[in-house]
Amino acid sequence: MEVLKYDIAIIGGGAGGLAAAVCISKKLNKNGKKYKIVVIEKEQKCGRKLLATGNGKCNLTNENMSPEYYNKSSREFISPILSKYKTDKLTSFFSSLGMIFRSDSAGRVYPYSGMSADVLNTLVMNVEMYGTDIHCGVNIDKIEKQSTGFKLSAGKVSYVCKKLIIASGGKAQPNLGSKGASYGFAKMLGLDVAAVYPALAPIPCGDNDLALVKGVRVPCCVTLKADGKTIHTEKGELQLNENNVSGICVFQLSRYAGEFFTLGTVSGEKADKILISADLMPEYTQEDIENYLEMQRRRYSAVKTEEIFTGMLNRKLGMFLCGRAGIDTNEYMYSVSDDNIVRLAAVVKNCTFTPSAVPSFNTSQVTAGGIKVSQINNDMSCKKHSDLYIVGEALDVDGMCGGYNLHFAFASGIIAGNACADKLKGGRK
Repeated sequence: MEVLKYDIAIIGGGAGGLAAAVCISKKLNKNGKKYKIVVIEKEQKCGRKLLATGNGKCNLTNENMSPEYYNKSSREFISPILSKYKTDKLTSFFSSLGMIFRSDSAGRVYPYSGMSADVLNTLVMNVEMYGTDIHCGVNIDKIEKQSTGFKLSAGKVSYVCKKLIIASGGKAQPNLGSKGASYGFAKMLGLDVAAVYPALAPIPCGDNDLALVKGVRVPCCVTLKADGKTIHTEKGELQLNENNVSGICVFQLSRYAGEFFTLGTVSGEKADKILISADLMPEYTQEDIENYLEMQRRRYSAVKTEEIFTGMLNRKLGMFLCGRAGIDTNEYMYSVSDDNIVRLAAVVKNCTFTPSAVPSFNTSQVTAGGIKVSQINNDMSCKKHSDLYIVGEALDVDGMCGGYNLHFAFASGIIAGNACADKLKGGRK
């Protein structure tokens, strides 16, 4: 077996791993190669998932950064990390590498070019510039703790390193290489892993009539409820599909559905049932909608009821809502009773969908759950193994849409890289 010896090995050539590698490379080898550093990536190229983020534009952070945008169980852990690496400090890190940025009205920050490839290329160029090795197509299948570091096995090749950074991600989007290897590594090293499930994904629903509105999009306000209790509410564009509901507003609710179908809890509390409620006209009261429908009934009394939402909502959606309210769209509007009007307005304000299964990792943007953060220090080192660092999605930290997950991946990678380099250079474990 071929044995390759390194001072620092980084498993994972994604956002967190490459950010760590940049910091380590600059700190240790800026004035000449003195230390041996390697990034080990199982895919044939680094950063496949990074390239796909933000629809290929790479929403790398958000101007509105706060622990409240992350899962509750991680907020105490992540708070000092976000304080240390706020939005401006993260963009300063990339600015020092030659990047400039632009942000949108929601505070989402993108590379000025609008291309995630520029973020990836900037990181890789800076890693390679200081002599760090990048080994792609290498699948680590075993990690062993040794007295002087770690031994990583990959078929007929093994890596021996003094310090190790695990940045191998979660399970979201396995087609891009995220297949949960981090959790196996953690268990090999005696660490605890919280149950994992998809987040930021479409939510499968079992409603039989969803096929009627397949392809419809509507701006609205969506709420996830557990046993009738409101858990989380979001505004945005709801996308209706044959077997699921989607859209960013739904993505923000999906971790709760994932938790419910995986653990039987919502926000850590036992729940028997979850429901999604959509207010399809949040700017109007139910009385406003009733008045409008009454005017439509008078104005178009001899027109079929299928047109009752004309000028108000998508026609296909309107017919769907009539069905929900028990109104025959083949009848004429004059036949619609006052009670029908009230029921129809109520459905508009409270159109419900029934989640039926855990969202899919194939369509999720991030993994909820992971290596428990109670085992990790603020410098991303492991309490059990001081020469081990864990960053990014491998940890039980997940945020909302809008750059929060990528911010954490980069910030945790930068913190780990700097701390790891400092300890190695100082001769401290």
